[in-house]
Amino acid sequence: MIYQITTITTAADTAIVTTFNMRDMVRMLNAATTLTCSHQIQGTAVAVGDIVFTCNGADAAEKQANVNKLQAWMGKLWGQAWNGTVLSKVYVMNLNTIVRDAGLVFTGAATSPLTTTVVA
Repeated sequence: MIYQITTITTAADTAIVTTFNMRDMVRMLNAATTLTCSHQIQGTAVAVGDIVFTCNGADAAEKQANVNKLQAWMGKLWGQAWNGTVLSKVYVMNLNTIVRDAGLVFTGAATSPLTTTVVA
């Protein structure tokens, strides 16, 4: 499954879009406010890059819940890529689609539950 991820800065999409193959994912590391998804860099056996998602929420528990939801959602996409259930078109990940599709929430505020993505 091929996907494009838009770099998000201060809870807003930027013009920077990076394209990946979901099958290149090798690890997801869940922390209190971040999810780091490591991917193999094409053409190398050991080099990896990271996509770091930073979540927000009303309190520490909600931030962690959003990271957990994001990890479950990304894991599902990763599994689909390996099990042959792929989309017929490129999956576009931007602020709106990530928040909606992963089910992220920020209760009691109009602030986005996803604040940044850093792609390296």
